[in-house]
Amino acid sequence: MEPHDSASYARLGRFLDDCAALDKDVEELLQRGFNASSRRQAIAFGFCSAAFEHACSQRLLIGVGHTGTALALMRLHFEATVRGAWVLLSASEVWLEKFTQPVPPGSLDEPQLGPPIPSMLDAIEAHAPDVAIEGRRLYGTVKVMHSFVHGGAHLVAHSFRGYPPDKLIDVLRNRNLLCLMLCNVIVVGSGNQQLAGSVGRLSAKHALVMAPGLR
Repeated sequence: MEPHDSASYARLGRFLDDCAALDKDVEELLQRGFNASSRRQAIAFGFCSAAFEHACSQRLLIGVGHTGTALALMRLHFEATVRGAWVLLSASEVWLEKFTQPVPPGSLDEPQLGPPIPSMLDAIEAHAPDVAIEGRRLYGTVKVMHSFVHGGAHLVAHSFRGYPPDKLIDVLRNRNLLCLMLCNVIVVGSGNQQLAGSVGRLSAKHALVMAPGLR
């Protein structure tokens, strides 16, 4: 593992604490907005809950130094968030029907999978252009995490040299942007007008852990 100075680790520690504060607010929003009153909403919020779990796991793993697994979770976090948005905004009733078909006992097959992520982002764009734009930008960022998910060269190199603390802060900034995307899905899926404006308020409250363009 490559050595890094103590000041860099101190910055990372403070950043992780600030990310934990963001997660607390996202969790509260998820609890307030959770809505399973329709089949579409139930599936979308299932993806939202999974995405939030991946986000928290990333933060906790980075905090204890298990950064390779945390980097792999970036891709899972991203895909769960996009799938939640796609189900809510764009999935057809035919797809929803197939997705919710009972799985025979003992079967490990999926009843129905969705389209590739780029196709989902294209479908989302018709309803939420800003979400699609940010999704495409992040897709380019998380693409390299494919190596960590499927055991590529980046994973092997990481096992020897680790990941610089300042680079981990950049990873967490992308994680936090995904959390804001997730909050958008939660607010829309909730159907609760009282939650309108929640994403903007969270972005402003936690500006220090967001990408520079969102401050």
